[in-house]
Amino acid sequence: MRQVLISGSILDADFSCVVKQIGEAASSGLDILHFDIADTSFTPTVSFGPKIAASIAKKVNIPCEAHLMVANPEKIVSQLAESSIETIYFHYEATTTPFRVISQIRKQGAKPGVAINPSTSIRALEHILPEVDAVLVLLVEPGIGGQKMMKSLLSKITQLKQIRELEGYSYFIAADGGIKPYNIGEVAKAGVDIAIVGSAIFAQPNPGEAVKRLRSEIEKTLSSKQ
Repeated sequence: MRQVLISGSILDADFSCVVKQIGEAASSGLDILHFDIADTSFTPTVSFGPKIAASIAKKVNIPCEAHLMVANPEKIVSQLAESSIETIYFHYEATTTPFRVISQIRKQGAKPGVAINPSTSIRALEHILPEVDAVLVLLVEPGIGGQKMMKSLLSKITQLKQIRELEGYSYFIAADGGIKPYNIGEVAKAGVDIAIVGSAIFAQPNPGEAVKRLRSEIEKTLSSKQ
């Protein structure tokens, strides 16, 4: 059975007990911890900065990734240089020098990923795809948790999978936005490698049970395709 990793975004977590919530989710099989860093330069909301993300990353025992929802991501990338965050996503729309950002991330020892807004086409990434380790498809507008997933955008996941197979690329395909237990199967079926889930884990009374339910829905969908 094809594996789909679950990445948990703490954007909607209770920060008075966030490390405890992360521990509960991790003990139930959460694969990755996801930090959404936003400062209103690219989104309408503020989340938290790189210093908080780096400090939390040092306290957990699972891989971490950061999604930079900021203009001029170079500045934030440099502030994550000493962190244990393994993958850093920047927005294609947020910089005029994407190859420079990719190079900067690699020089810091992290894996570069590129994220795209709902209105950005896969074609825009044509020259970047050979250079990145992951592509993040946003299924909602960036920066606000709890939005409803736009199902029409799942076709981008399928496109990326087809391009990867045709060109022999090795990037992971991630998706984020409105992913819940009732639709995570559709996301997995589209071909995603990493499903990023926020409120459906960390806004729940029991994050661990929430992760188990998501995993069950993924396995149910993928096993039915065998």
